[in-house]
Amino acid sequence: MEQLNVTVAITGAVVLCLGLLSTRIDRASMSAPLVALVIGILCGPFGAGWIMPASWPNSETVLKEAARFTLAISVFGIAMRTPVQSYRRLVRPVAVLLSLGMVTMWAVSGALGWALLGLPPLAAMALGAALAPTDPVVASSIVTGKMAERALPDRLRSTLSLESGANDGLGYLLVLLPVQFTRHDPARAWEAWFVDTLVIGVLAAVAAGAVLGWLSALALETAARRRWAEKHSQLSMTVALSLTVLAAVKLLGSDGILAAFAAGAAFNMTASRRHEREEENVQEAISKLFNLPVFVILGAALPVGGWVALGWQGVALAILMLALRRPVALMVCGPFLGPGITRADRIFLGWFGPVGVAALYYALHLTELTGEVAIWHAASLVIVASVLAHGLSSAVGLSLYPTPSDTRTAFLSAISSGSAPCSCMIR
Repeated sequence: MEQLNVTVAITGAVVLCLGLLSTRIDRASMSAPLVALVIGILCGPFGAGWIMPASWPNSETVLKEAARFTLAISVFGIAMRTPVQSYRRLVRPVAVLLSLGMVTMWAVSGALGWALLGLPPLAAMALGAALAPTDPVVASSIVTGKMAERALPDRLRSTLSLESGANDGLGYLLVLLPVQFTRHDPARAWEAWFVDTLVIGVLAAVAAGAVLGWLSALALETAARRRWAEKHSQLSMTVALSLTVLAAVKLLGSDGILAAFAAGAAFNMTASRRHEREEENVQEAISKLFNLPVFVILGAALPVGGWVALGWQGVALAILMLALRRPVALMVCGPFLGPGITRADRIFLGWFGPVGVAALYYALHLTELTGEVAIWHAASLVIVASVLAHGLSSAVGLSLYPTPSDTRTAFLSAISSGSAPCSCMIR
């Protein structure tokens, strides 16, 4: 109980302090998840020793469940914050990133795990599947806030948000495929994957989440019209809905994370938008409240001994994963994203596809299912490398993205020099 109280006190203090310093952090060359991760390391066994996950019963289960709840609230918030028109406008690029992009990132990640760590093929496939999804928590820290709103167009922020929100659930398909092949012969494995994973785990999750989100929105509209619910009750209801969907759908044997995203999207499309901007601000604040504690716990629970056992191959894996996983995927997907996604957008998306809480959850889940502890050791090293690299480069990326004034200046310069105007139109 003492460890529980210490952990709650520290994580609560981190959320409070980062909230008070949010503007300063936005202007600095770092992200809130990175700060929370560093604080966790400093408070953990390799620092002050205040948070000691090794002394907890089932510490990895605690971390996995914390990641699951964090993901559900995060993806629900993304679905709620995204403008309804963006769902229709960005169907093509998001669909390409969720299909061709996910498969490419899976292949690159798995190949690196097999080549560098010498993992068996199925274990390498499992590691690649865990690292394939773009993380919604770290991605949200990049595309939300005043600086991001000023620097990035809505199409880019919404594309990255929708991709990261939806692909955590779709990553479920890739994660459980190698697991089925470790348990069954090939014919039975495909059958189990189709029925248990695709139909029950994904399709049923989307259907259940969408229905629950739609019914909740109708109930909220009825309560608001009859003045049964106050505004603060309406806002808190969305958080309760995300947790209800996560737990209820999980009990049915489906993927609760994908269901939470579907519920948020259905709720967003059904509910009226009388207080849209205020709801977005509240959703963003709620997401930060629930997103940061998991990074503190992760910082204290890092398997440094496992990293040492990986040797230089582990360091090479982390570096090459950042250099190849996402950039290669965008090179493959680029020609199919459509004219609405510009070259500047593709470059931005090619770097900012972070690995984070989603990989944390899936890596721990796979380790639990397969007993292959190397998956957790390798994935956690890549997660830390991604949070560090993307957390430090987010401010630089925002500053380098061409703003509307940059585009107008380039356009006028091209006209005055006699160049073709279309050659300088970036946005």
